[in-house]
Amino acid sequence: MKKHISRFLSIFLLLSLLLPALPAARAAEDLGLDAYIQDGSHRRYVEAMVGYHLRYNPAVVADLEAGYTALFFFEGCSDNMNSRIFYDIRFYRVSAVCLAIRLDEKGKPRIVYFNDGCSTLPDRPLDYANRKKELGRKSGPATVCDGTYQLFSVYHGGRYEALHMRTTQEDETIPAVYMTEDGYAVTQAEMINIHTRDVNHILENQMWSAGCLLVGDGDFSEFTDLVAQAYYPIYDTFEVGVRVGTVTVDRQFLKQELYDLYENKDAVDRITAESRRTLPETYLRGCTEEALTLQNPLWAGPQAEIMTLPCDPETDPRSVLLDQAGKGAVLDITAKVENDRQEVWYKVNWEGQEGYLRPGDTVEPSWYAQLIRSMFSRKKTKA
Repeated sequence: MKKHISRFLSIFLLLSLLLPALPAARAAEDLGLDAYIQDGSHRRYVEAMVGYHLRYNPAVVADLEAGYTALFFFEGCSDNMNSRIFYDIRFYRVSAVCLAIRLDEKGKPRIVYFNDGCSTLPDRPLDYANRKKELGRKSGPATVCDGTYQLFSVYHGGRYEALHMRTTQEDETIPAVYMTEDGYAVTQAEMINIHTRDVNHILENQMWSAGCLLVGDGDFSEFTDLVAQAYYPIYDTFEVGVRVGTVTVDRQFLKQELYDLYENKDAVDRITAESRRTLPETYLRGCTEEALTLQNPLWAGPQAEIMTLPCDPETDPRSVLLDQAGKGAVLDITAKVENDRQEVWYKVNWEGQEGYLRPGDTVEPSWYAQLIRSMFSRKKTKA
């Protein structure tokens, strides 16, 4: 009898070490994007950056609390990027997602609009030759620079309700880049609107956009739904020039593709300068790394979180949860990393991916726990 009890207790101890911990509670800013974006890397990026703006962007926070709308465009985060047809942005402009957020009656942010067939890029950004006479100079369509701007109501081309991007109510321009034969020029663009897609850009001599942001793949109702969700909860009737909220443009996820599209790295870096000042690769270059060989293995603690960067999301919002290691999981730790805040993290190989976790999330197993695990492993091998 004692033998059976001892065996039961050993198995119970082993299971308590091996069973994964319950997933961590979702953050308050978790908006349920898994219902909209299937691709995990796209979704994690949007979640991280929206969470960042909802916490730290004063313009976004103030407008939401005042009852306005926070609109976001994330270029390259549409599931269309996984399509053999639509992934090439030289020919197709449906790589951006657009989402509108408002606070509900309890003050919680909620997605009130989502569209994954959008674009923040002019159709032919290098088409300066065909527009010399029209513009009176050697420049082409405007590319709005990344950032957060104010949003007002307007009639696009005098035809239909749309949304107008501007720096302030008094300043109706926003920073933009024009590509030129000699390189690029930075200027203040005006009449940059958010509107629907008028014509198919595949048609000869037709353009979807010369600088405005586009919503939807041509179905006008997709855009009118955005206006209904962003504008009409605030106002009863449509009037030109009234405040709607903020719009944030972020193209960092598509930066490598933009280098090829614009054929000018400096221009792309200027366009995307304000969306993310610290990229993962540059962040890691600012860290010190020391190879680490442990005499005894370390196991995952009760809530060991594997992150994509050696820092918290508050330090860099691109540091998102890669996985939550199960309690008692053996960790393949390869290095000790000190980040730019002098915080120490462990670099770990986790299921074929490179990640980082805090030393405090690890435990050194007792000799008894290691013995039980080794005995169990030998029995399993013999079987």
